[in-house]
Formats: sequence, C-alpha cells, structure tokens
Amino acid sequence: MRKTTTKTKNQQVETSQFHWKRRPSEIRGYQRTLYITAENGDYIRIDYNLREKRIRLYVEVQNEGGSPYYSVIKNGKITAERSVLSGRTYGFSEKFSERAEIFSSIPNNDIIRLINYNYGISFAKKRFSGKGAVDKQRRLEETRKRYFVEDKNPYDDQYAGAEQYIPKIGLIDILDFLVGLAISAGIFYYLQFDFIAMGVIAAFFGVSIGMVDMFIRERSPMVFKVIFFVVTGIASYIYGYYIS
Repeated sequence: MRKTTTKTKNQQVETSQFHWKRRPSEIRGYQRTLYITAENGDYIRIDYNLREKRIRLYVEVQNEGGSPYYSVIKNGKITAERSVLSGRTYGFSEKFSERAEIFSSIPNNDIIRLINYNYGISFAKKRFSGKGAVDKQRRLEETRKRYFVEDKNPYDDQYAGAEQYIPKIGLIDILDFLVGLAISAGIFYYLQFDFIAMGVIAAFFGVSIGMVDMFIRERSPMVFKVIFFVVTGIASYIYGYYIS
C-alpha cells in the first residue's frame, strides 16, 4: 500500500492541469518518484531509474477501496504487471490505460520516452484517446495470452511492493574503493602507523560514500562497499586501541 516518508522534503511540480510531487524513491533500485492524488481519489505514482531505463507505474484505485496495482517497464517493454493484494500477474492493463492522461502529464520527457507509448501514455500532443488506448492494450493483452506462455512469477509475495534489484559494481564503485584505500593508507603512514586514526578515517569514508550515493548520485548505495570500509575501520580501531 501507500508508503510515506517523514524525513524527506517533498517538491511540488505543477503542470497546466495536474500537480505532481517529487521525492527520492524509497524502493530499492529506483532513483526518484513522482506522485499525485487525482480528483477522484486515485493515488498515482511513478518510480524511475533513468540510468537503468526502468520505470514502475503504481496505482491505488479509490473505487476499489484503494486496491494497489503496479507495472514495471524496462527498456520500453512491460516486464511485469501485478495486483499487490491478490498476487495475480498480468491482465491489469486497463488500470493504467484509463489513467493515461494523468500519467502523460508528468513533467519529465525522459520518463515519457522510457514508457514508450505503453498503456497509451505519451507526450501531451501525441496522446492517444482514452478509449483507443484501452482497446489497443486489450488486443495486445489477448495476443500475449494466446501466443505466449507466462513465465513463473519471479516476485515473491513478501516483496509485493517492490522489485528486487541487485546493483552491479561499476567504474565509480571501483574508484570509490581506490580513493578510500588511498586516503586510509595515507593517514596510516602520515601519522606513523596509527591504526586508530586509520580506522576512524576508513569508517567515516564508508558512511560518507554511502550518503553520497543516495543523495548526490541518486542511486542505491552498494552495501558491500559501505560495510567493507566500516568493518575495516572498526577492526583497525580495535587493533590500535587494545593491541598495538
């Protein structure tokens, strides 16, 4: 169901008709989220990761008692549709097509491009009519069911609200490791083999680089990288304090 955050200051983005709000996404693997409550009470949300070209559409339908549905679009293709309550996958295209006008009003053209006209969502001047979008999506759904065998659902019920995403080690992570090791080693030698100082610096660097990933780079922090420097720093501090 709907999630809220208490520590993040929301930003409001207005279009000619709709008032979207924006904040960092709390769902793992996504950078930020745009969300809005429609006039009929529907809660509509878009989480996105532009670098990974992944979009997550989420709707809570007011006239169904707030029943939540989500769809994942990866590289312009729908990879998952799901009812969060029932766990049923696929067959919910109308939940998104009927709200194509609202989705199309998001103030970010990069997101619109990544959605790739799915569910009739497009740039305002090229938007499909509501009925045409629903009919087109229904035909696509029927074709998919007729000719394609549905794969086993990779999403466990315990993760119904979010897709699991394992971040890959990139060049920036390797550079972070090298910088952290260089700083720690430099302090160690500069202070004449001071394990305590090296431990404090390493642990501080681990926490700091995790914050940089989240709030500056707007990406999920690599847990291994943070844990490596924090644990190494604690071990070095203990060794210097009690043994050396």
